[in-house]
Amino acid sequence: MTAAAWGASGHRIIGEVAESKLTSKTKKKVEALFGNSSLAMMSNWGDFVRSDSAYSEATDWHYTNLDSGLTRVAFDTLAVKQDAGENIHRVITLTAHLKQHPNDTNSLKMLVHLVEDMHCPMHLGRAGDLGGNRIRIRWLGRSISLHSLWDDPFVDFQKLSYTEFATHLKRVRPLKKVVFKGDEATILDWAWETYQTTGIVYASQPDTGKPYGYNFKYVSLLEKRLVTAAEHLAAILNYIYN
Repeated sequence: MTAAAWGASGHRIIGEVAESKLTSKTKKKVEALFGNSSLAMMSNWGDFVRSDSAYSEATDWHYTNLDSGLTRVAFDTLAVKQDAGENIHRVITLTAHLKQHPNDTNSLKMLVHLVEDMHCPMHLGRAGDLGGNRIRIRWLGRSISLHSLWDDPFVDFQKLSYTEFATHLKRVRPLKKVVFKGDEATILDWAWETYQTTGIVYASQPDTGKPYGYNFKYVSLLEKRLVTAAEHLAAILNYIYN
């Protein structure tokens, strides 16, 4: 699977919102490691670096393909395996690595991106259709994939810059303070929530032919995914650096 989760705007929205929930100590440390770049702007590094052959092994880190209808027990077993995409596995291992090696800047950049990917519904999609990449839909007169819809077009349909969208989300969806203690079980809980959302997105396919109706019906789900990703990203970073 080659599509990028959320697209540039979606990743930046999550980073911008997450930055507002960092402790002052965490924010100072992260900014120093990023050369004073914002969390929002660094959120796309994990996709941009795909052009560097040195990171070719990370191609499969952006998704975890899972069959539909899994029980929670089966999900927990399969989600951490590495033979069908390594997103969840890498979020777990990079978090543990950075707790021990907090100055590893490139690992931090990758972790930020992969946590955001883990909250994009189609990045925990089915192997048979490559996370929705093989499901064709019509959107505003164009033929795109269901996966692609949740990368860029659905976010872009809101006609907001990433900062405007982030400001909107912080106003209408006050962020919760999420405490993370470094345990794998919590990351699996977060991934399970995304996996359940994935089923809703697959079922939404018949609605995609009417974009305005689709937006009315599913924009709240989009907003929830973006905000939840920001809450969880901030919680992980605060765990590592606070």
